[in-house]
Amino acid sequence: MTNNIDLIVRLAGIGILVTVAYSVLERLDRKEWGQLVALAGVAVGFLLVLREVQQLFNAVRTMFNL
Repeated sequence: MTNNIDLIVRLAGIGILVTVAYSVLERLDRKEWGQLVALAGVAVGFLLVLREVQQLFNAVRTMFNL
């Protein structure tokens, strides 16, 4: 259960950091860099979730002896 909460907190932290960085870059008239930061944040979040999905599939494979 703590692993799920840890994942949620990590995703929220990444979201907050990306939002702040995007806002700062947008105010500095660097929208392109802001979009790259947002894309990088989405990619990092996707990789975190992908790791959890991989663990889920491994658990299902082990459970059903596949």
